[in-house]
Amino acid sequence: MKHWITDWQRHERLSHYTRANAGETLPEPASPLGWSLVWGRGLQGWRRGFIDFSIYREEEVAGTRPPFVGIFGGYFYLNLSHLRLFGIRMGQTAADIDAAFVGQRSDTPVYVAHPDDQDAELTAKAGGILGQMLGQTGYPEGDADHERLRRIRRERPDLTQLSDAELVARARGLLDEVETTFQRHVESSLPASVGPAILGPLCASIDRPGAMLDLISGLGDVDSAGPSAGLWTLSRQVVASAELTALFDQGPAAVEQALEGATGDVKTFRDSFDEFLAESGDRGPNEWDIHALSWETAPIQALSLVDRIRHSSDSDSPAARHERLTAHRQATAAEVRGALPEDAQPMFDAGMHASNVWIPARERTKANCVTVINEIRMALRELGRRGVEAGRFAQPEDVMMLLDTELDDYVADPDPFGSVITQRLHEYDELRELEPPFFIADDSRTEIDSWPRRSEEHTEAAVGGDVLKGVGGSHGTYTGRVRVVTDPASCEALEPGEVLVAPITDAAWTPLFLVAGAAVVDVGALNSHAVVVCRELGIPAVISVEGGTQRLRDGMMITVDGTKGTVTVDSVPAALAI
Repeated sequence: MKHWITDWQRHERLSHYTRANAGETLPEPASPLGWSLVWGRGLQGWRRGFIDFSIYREEEVAGTRPPFVGIFGGYFYLNLSHLRLFGIRMGQTAADIDAAFVGQRSDTPVYVAHPDDQDAELTAKAGGILGQMLGQTGYPEGDADHERLRRIRRERPDLTQLSDAELVARARGLLDEVETTFQRHVESSLPASVGPAILGPLCASIDRPGAMLDLISGLGDVDSAGPSAGLWTLSRQVVASAELTALFDQGPAAVEQALEGATGDVKTFRDSFDEFLAESGDRGPNEWDIHALSWETAPIQALSLVDRIRHSSDSDSPAARHERLTAHRQATAAEVRGALPEDAQPMFDAGMHASNVWIPARERTKANCVTVINEIRMALRELGRRGVEAGRFAQPEDVMMLLDTELDDYVADPDPFGSVITQRLHEYDELRELEPPFFIADDSRTEIDSWPRRSEEHTEAAVGGDVLKGVGGSHGTYTGRVRVVTDPASCEALEPGEVLVAPITDAAWTPLFLVAGAAVVDVGALNSHAVVVCRELGIPAVISVEGGTQRLRDGMMITVDGTKGTVTVDSVPAALAI
């Protein structure tokens, strides 16, 4: 198999792609229905956002496959050429974009200038729009979307009472919201990048480059940090109750079983947990794909996180961390501003304002996207549940192996699709065993029969004294013991104070930052959602560490420098050194 059913061809002009940041959004291969139904419409929202912002002219991004992304071997890619063009039209360089998104990788495709990359008219228009947005004190559009989508969630009908056709109609009826939320996410992401871009050079000019990360930490009101706060509150209920502590000592599966028909402290916890799921149940691993299991569909994932967090000290609460970080940010801001020349202080103030307004706004628009995706997920999972009852496939999410164009035919006559879904599930499992290339710069790299299998990959472990380089994402230095976690659902081994080493981090991982002393991540960028949460919780983080999960092993002692973007191996257990 060279290609899968959802794969695209490379764009002729914007021809370089990367998994950087894309791996955080869709770490697994995209399901056929998730890609063709949800993302098919969402990308039209991105298209409108980039056009309205004057990054592109309408004719440059016409069609159903706008060149902002690609999908190869079922894996989601961001178009690196598009990111570079976007940066250039916003007054940056291709090198600036590469540094922000992919770090200092030796295999980064070389940027080749194109005469159409520069467009003075669009740059002027985009600059004017950006200037106007940076003057705002909030993003009311994102807030209004949030309120509307939470109401849709609260007013969700009893899906079991809808017909198959009505379930599909409900899913499709939410696609206008998908397009709107994806557009808002683009619009908020552009000004969110401006604050750090302003503050970084100003801090460097007074020989305090690391201060920039302090200035964008502890902002508060960040939606991506909300689930961590909710899980923390649940964990304190467990700590305060001998009955709950004894139950959690039996493991998350025992807890989940005990919640049915619970009494006493367990019932009180169950009621609180239900409230948490009503508010944050749309989050979870791989939450941008309707095929994935959100916390609402698999509550044991959230219970496992509560189980880990309950071992943390009360002094590590999100509220206490926020108070410390806010005080430090305010003190650092006063120091940096005072050290700057008087004529640079207004620019500093603008950078601080942009960060305070737009970084939380971007996280809100991301949360809005996830909310509407989960509403579509829940409607289609009910359709899938009926397929399981009829014996057509094994799991409700298996229905996501259909394409959008097949849904109506499936509703009319589902039985012939049983074999189709079975075949695609087999192929999908094969895709998950492949290691997608970090960059795609020629057509040969899109042919998946040449991709290595994860089981065949072998990377030598780091040794004492090795320094792994990445991008500093959250300020500070921390020395601790490595704990490699490849799946947040399997986090039982993570102990308080250990360094979490992960391939990617999305919302499902962020509560683990309440347990870890620092984070090292294979992929990510300065405005990655998980990195924003690291800064909100005040733990050092280094991202874009090439091969971090392969080279770092459990038990190693490492020093994570979130300011310099380095990970130093201090010592290796004797068993690993053999």
